[in-house]
Amino acid sequence: MIRPFDWRDLSLLHRLRDRGLCLDSQQALSRGPQALTNALLGAFSPAGSACTLVARPGDKGETAAVGQILHRNGDPLSRLIFFGPEEAMAQSSGASLLEALCQAAGARGARNLVAEVDEESPVFQSLRRSGFAIYARQRIWRLCPSEDRRAAPRAIASGDQDAAAMWRPESSADSPATRLLYTNLVPVLVQQIEPPPGRSGHGLAHWREGELLGYLDIERGPLGIWIQPYFHPAAERPEDLLAGSMRHLGDSRNRPLYMCVRSYQGWMNDPLEQLGFETGPSQAVMVKRLAVLLRRPALASLPALEATRPEPTAPFAHLDNQPPASGTGRQP
Repeated sequence: MIRPFDWRDLSLLHRLRDRGLCLDSQQALSRGPQALTNALLGAFSPAGSACTLVARPGDKGETAAVGQILHRNGDPLSRLIFFGPEEAMAQSSGASLLEALCQAAGARGARNLVAEVDEESPVFQSLRRSGFAIYARQRIWRLCPSEDRRAAPRAIASGDQDAAAMWRPESSADSPATRLLYTNLVPVLVQQIEPPPGRSGHGLAHWREGELLGYLDIERGPLGIWIQPYFHPAAERPEDLLAGSMRHLGDSRNRPLYMCVRSYQGWMNDPLEQLGFETGPSQAVMVKRLAVLLRRPALASLPALEATRPEPTAPFAHLDNQPPASGTGRQP
């Protein structure tokens, strides 16, 4: 049986919160899964952004499971942010729970459900069987907190002042240029599942000669700092720009810093390794389509033709009442 989360499931979710997976890397690394908090908020406010469902299978051989999605009003996509326990996804009850989460996301107006998972994880195959497809790949790099940053001498110790000065905090006036950079850089297919940057309003912008050539979308959380980079191919010395941006993240000395590199910007892997970042496993950004585009003609009335009567442009001639024309009807 699959049903919405309620107070009877508190003990179950409390047991599973450390055994489940958070399939949204940004939330997992910056704020943590927060499955229990989201479930409680969703129970008290059903119209909120989080939706939690519980599977209580009747078969003793299967495991009870909890799934959770996050969907903000107006967004075309939902995110699968928690599923636990991990082994339940390979069972029939887990597959049914995943399908119910897809239906819940579609009912909220989402057209896609997104999940980020390590490609070596068994969950990857379970998502494939449930209809998820790979839209992009990414690798997450981690810079550990350190007092002296000896692992990243170019970023902090040497600290290229000129490169650091090329960055400034974003402003509202940068929004059109940021969206243009995103449109030109991110593949069209990926744009369907990756919203434009700049929602946090705390990013860094790099301008040169009146053109935005670099942007860092930054999300700070209690567990770490998440950075999504966007670099135009025309940006000069991108390695130095990366190093210079580290000087603007002073609070990163106390928290790890995570840089998400999508496959379309794979050139960043080597510079990040030189800066002391540690590489993580390759992840697949998987998507299940919840809506299908149907093209059909839209039939609509034309008021100019259907709501009015045509008016003649010239008077009608009544031939029966007209006198005979001159020269006609006379005998010679």
